[in-house]
Amino acid sequence: MEEIKVVSTVCLVFTLCMFSAGIPDCLKMWRTRSTQNIPFLPFLVTCINNLIWLYYGLWQQDSTLIIVNAVGAVLQSICMFTYMVASKQKSRPMSQILVGVVVLTTLYLYLTIVITSPTVLVDRLGLAGAGITMLMYTSPMMELVTVVRTKSTRSISRPLTVATFFASSLWFYYGYLLQDLYVQVPNLPGIISSIVRLYLFWRYPGEKLA
Repeated sequence: MEEIKVVSTVCLVFTLCMFSAGIPDCLKMWRTRSTQNIPFLPFLVTCINNLIWLYYGLWQQDSTLIIVNAVGAVLQSICMFTYMVASKQKSRPMSQILVGVVVLTTLYLYLTIVITSPTVLVDRLGLAGAGITMLMYTSPMMELVTVVRTKSTRSISRPLTVATFFASSLWFYYGYLLQDLYVQVPNLPGIISSIVRLYLFWRYPGEKLA
């Protein structure tokens, strides 16, 4: 039990550091009143992911999952609000928010009306959370093609890569200690993608000359 407490605390710290990586973009949007080169969708997808895992944590009575995802959902909501204030074109992010609300509402109705067994509910909730987490970790892999093509790592963040590696590894181990595959398995792509990024930082230490 003592090991689980230590690992859960470290998971909490590293994951909050990873979530805070979006704060500079948030401050930049607020200061410049511009959303140039800052995508909205990652904020929304991360927020949806946080809300699903928060619900899962409540059912599992896991305080670590509850705290980290509650804080994460608040941070992502603040970033989305700032984006909406700063953006001159609001129709696209609004439509994306609408789709997100529909997805969450549909999932909630399915879990509360269609599913009658608490065990099955937790199982389906875990599957949904695992699926979105894996999507979050695998979707940025396409940018690595650009890194290889340009021989430049300018487009990826070294601090975020390191934070993601440690957070994914810790959550993977935390899931192992809990014997919870829904927590454990989705973090494997995060570990792999982080290792690939770290290799690219080593492979292309400098910027490609024009």
